[in-house]
Amino acid sequence: MLRRFFNRYFKNRLFQAYRKQHRTVRIITLANAKSVGILWNPTDEESIETYESLRKILTAKGIKSFGLAYIGSKREKETLSTISNSWLMNSGNVTWFGKPKNGEGIQFIQQKFDILIDLSLQKSIPLQYILIHSTAKFKVGWKGVDPNLYDLEIDVSANPRCRFLMEQIIYYLEKLNKNK
Repeated sequence: MLRRFFNRYFKNRLFQAYRKQHRTVRIITLANAKSVGILWNPTDEESIETYESLRKILTAKGIKSFGLAYIGSKREKETLSTISNSWLMNSGNVTWFGKPKNGEGIQFIQQKFDILIDLSLQKSIPLQYILIHSTAKFKVGWKGVDPNLYDLEIDVSANPRCRFLMEQIIYYLEKLNKNK
């Protein structure tokens, strides 16, 4: 119960920080993106494969991509350390407020991504902190029960799987190209 209280408190603080931001949103599509940041967490069986699949799709389009995953333990971090072009964070790398303590999380926030894609289906305070404080021009993610933190929200509540979310994100980012 105490954990739930703290999570609600920290989420409210993050949302207040988000509302205070004065960022200018630029709609960036896959046709004109040069770099993409990917937030993800290995919550379901196919999330690792989905992350790698998205990276391959972006690479085939000539887009540089890099990821950051939030994982539950150091053991998981050692197991997942073979994943290419993704930094891994766990509770030891962040403060109680979800703010990254060291280089990888801070470097990811400071990267000048054209698009930030959030593939995480389970929202965690550290990934939401990074999402809010990222300097990305256009942010895309799953429409959850929390307040909207994205420039483009995609509702996948009918099929809440990481792969389906990735497919929908690619579909809509390409669809935006045709409507321009």
